[in-house]
Amino acid sequence: MKCISYFFVVCFTLLAGNGLYGGPFFDKFNSTTRQKLEEFGNKNLNEFGGHVFYPFGGPDVTYPLVMFPNLVTLTLVGLEPVMVPESAVVELDNSALSNLSSLYKRSFFITDQMALGLRGVAALILKQLENLGATDITVKAIEGKENSVQIKCTYNGKERTIRYYKADLSNSQIDIEFLQSLKPLDVVFFKAASYLPHQKNFSKFREFVLENASNFVQDSTGVPYEYLNKDKFDLTLHGQYLKPYKFPGGFEQNSFRKYSEELSNALLSFSFGYGGGYVPTNVLVAKKRPPVTL
Repeated sequence: MKCISYFFVVCFTLLAGNGLYGGPFFDKFNSTTRQKLEEFGNKNLNEFGGHVFYPFGGPDVTYPLVMFPNLVTLTLVGLEPVMVPESAVVELDNSALSNLSSLYKRSFFITDQMALGLRGVAALILKQLENLGATDITVKAIEGKENSVQIKCTYNGKERTIRYYKADLSNSQIDIEFLQSLKPLDVVFFKAASYLPHQKNFSKFREFVLENASNFVQDSTGVPYEYLNKDKFDLTLHGQYLKPYKFPGGFEQNSFRKYSEELSNALLSFSFGYGGGYVPTNVLVAKKRPPVTL
């Protein structure tokens, strides 16, 4: 009976719109996963500051903010429209709440779900910042760039700038001039990227980030292992790679699996990207080596 009563309380609260933003999924994330991500970031990603570029990340500000303690600027790119609100104080409708719950439960937004009824991502970003305890939040459109937003805030005592751009990064639509304007790319961050960097239709984008990024922090949906040449990158794998989670475009990476098996790493204590609970997840850190001078 208690479970049934709680279900009705949750439903009523969502309909009333009084701020059960992520519901029990956020509560669980905040009490368990968040601490694990913070500990991982402080131990393994503390050296990365500056600009974190998160393509295919949609409105997910939670994971990069929590994982990169010295992040200064975060740039997100997705396919969803922005809808810049007049104020940083927002209320989410049921569709947005459902999407936000997916992030806290699964560690990513579901693209197909985002396309159903979601009016704009700016409110989702702002609500995540509120849930994380960010302060001094301001929001405005980015001049000269349609469907974009810039949000500034203070998080963990540091000022952060978050930019979101609606952009298609496929070969036929990619705007290299726009990507050039985002440099320097201190870190490119991939999580639940639909394996798009694996696909021929995104080869121009893959070539761009390989040429211009200083570091990569990614799950197995990011740049394929075979492109992270060990002569050019120093690699550190956290967790294990066994096989891709069942997903269209999830190609087997035999060389990556062999590399993972040789390391015999412990499993990650948190879910990161696809397949949590079904296949091992991992975080691969690739640091570009300085060019050899003769």
